[in-house]
Amino acid sequence: SPYIESRHAQIVKLAKELANEAEQKNLDAWQTVELYYDWVREHVEYQNGSLKGALAALRDGNGDCEELTSLFIAICRANKVPARTVWIPGHCYPEFYLEDTNGAGHWFPCQAAGTRAFGEMPEYRPILQKGDNFRVPEHKTPQRYVAEFCKMKSVSGAKPQVIFVREFLEEIE
Repeated sequence: SPYIESRHAQIVKLAKELANEAEQKNLDAWQTVELYYDWVREHVEYQNGSLKGALAALRDGNGDCEELTSLFIAICRANKVPARTVWIPGHCYPEFYLEDTNGAGHWFPCQAAGTRAFGEMPEYRPILQKGDNFRVPEHKTPQRYVAEFCKMKSVSGAKPQVIFVREFLEEIE
């Protein structure tokens, strides 16, 4: 995924170190992912700025919500824990995937930047997209996020009208 360099040697090395620490402490899967989460929050300071990615956040020790999210996801993926980006208006956060004792899988959100929230999301905002590796016809390379856009032709010189409708969906059990 763009800017989530989970195969880079520095990230792989860090991921192995954290996995070894979790193993030495005899942590379960939940506690292990929480160790990754806490490491990112303790070692990468929030600093608003332009997109630079997981590797740059690791090297610089700072980044905004996209970098903290990207680094957490990169560490998870390097350790074979599925993780993805959740895009909401003006922000993003990571989700990770674990299976329960019955083998049922679940996605769990966590707040990489801001108030600590692991395994939950205490605020409600509309989710725009989930994922971080999109392929669309308008771009030759994978996209981290697909922005809203549309192309239209004017009909008889009239101005086009576009209405974006964002509604909460009913919760599906």
